[in-house]
Amino acid sequence: MLSASDILTYLVFPGGLFAVLFGLLLLGFERIAVARFQGRVGPPLLQNVFDAFKLRGKEVLIPKDATNKIFFCIAPVLGFVGMMAAISILPISGVYGGTGANSDLIVLIYLLALPAVSNVMGGSASGSTYSAISVSREVVLMFAYEITFIIVLFTVALNAGAGEGAVFSLKGIVDYQVVNGSFIADPKMIPAFLGFVIFLLATLEVPPFHIAENSADVMSGYLMEYSGMPLALFEMTHALKLLVLITVLQIFFMPGVAGDSIIFNLFWYLVKSVGIVAVISLIHASLASFRVDQALKFLMTVPIALSLVSLFLVIFA
Repeated sequence: MLSASDILTYLVFPGGLFAVLFGLLLLGFERIAVARFQGRVGPPLLQNVFDAFKLRGKEVLIPKDATNKIFFCIAPVLGFVGMMAAISILPISGVYGGTGANSDLIVLIYLLALPAVSNVMGGSASGSTYSAISVSREVVLMFAYEITFIIVLFTVALNAGAGEGAVFSLKGIVDYQVVNGSFIADPKMIPAFLGFVIFLLATLEVPPFHIAENSADVMSGYLMEYSGMPLALFEMTHALKLLVLITVLQIFFMPGVAGDSIIFNLFWYLVKSVGIVAVISLIHASLASFRVDQALKFLMTVPIALSLVSLFLVIFA
């Protein structure tokens, strides 16, 4: 049975209201940073928040050619709920300990896949040709980048076990690094870090992996037929996914604390998150997108090879 603290964790902090608002603010900051890097002004910081509230009052339109109207309506809810669940199980160093479960790292694999699954479900059910093209690209990319994520995940788990088996507890991984130093400072984990960064860019569809939603050839992709609250849910899901991946990056490689104060540690978490988004924005502003075949070839070679290097070093070094 859920306790009051569990409900607050899911609905207020670190999930719920905090996660949605901070995620939308990070998206706004990314848009401004990309614009400034490219010599443009960019939108207001709160633009994504305004958009989400505006869409709540818009009419929800369901295309008459939708192949499955139930799936079309369920899809945005599936991804949103999955990301809400994911952020609620992630520990924040010195602030929130997460669930403390021994297997929450495995649960994270499934939760992180839900946004892509919801995109595929919604796009396939919409009946739009543009959505169908977008879905096919999404499936190709997902197949490629999930391999990297799983290898990096097991590499981190093994390294946290220090030769005594894998640690599949997110809190255990954080606690190990707080005592023994962050993995980003461990030379044998640097290839895994680079592989995870590439995975992060691919799953967020940041250039050079902005393919499934590339407005130059597939318009809005799988979002083509969405409007109103379902479209707002997709936007909030993307914001939550950005926050979840940034938090996972910190858990895996840089979960250091800034003392014993919860306030200072929360501030340090926010600063690191903004810094990571700034780097993502620079990459976004600097690179053009791959073609689908180029992206698949790259994702099936470079990040997987980097991740395997770290995995072998952890096992045999």
